[in-house]
Amino acid sequence: LQPRGDLMAEAPLSFHIHVMIALVLFAIWPFTRLVHAFSAPFAYLFRPYIVYRGRDDASKDQLVGSQPRRRGW
Repeated sequence: LQPRGDLMAEAPLSFHIHVMIALVLFAIWPFTRLVHAFSAPFAYLFRPYIVYRGRDDASKDQLVGSQPRRRGW
C-alpha cells in the first residue's frame, strides 16, 4: 500500500469530522452498552411480547402483587 496523506489533507471539513466521530465511537464502544449489539442472542429478535397486568386487575385498596399494602411513615 502507498497511502497519500496529501489527499486526506485536502478532504472537506465534513469528512474530517465524520472520521473523527467514527474513531471516537470505536474507541469508547467497549465501555458502553453498545457492545451488547454484537453479544445479544439471536433469539431476542423473535421472542414474544411481554404482557403486563393492567391497573384495573387490582382493587383500589391493594397493590398488584402478592403482598398486602403497607402503610407509610
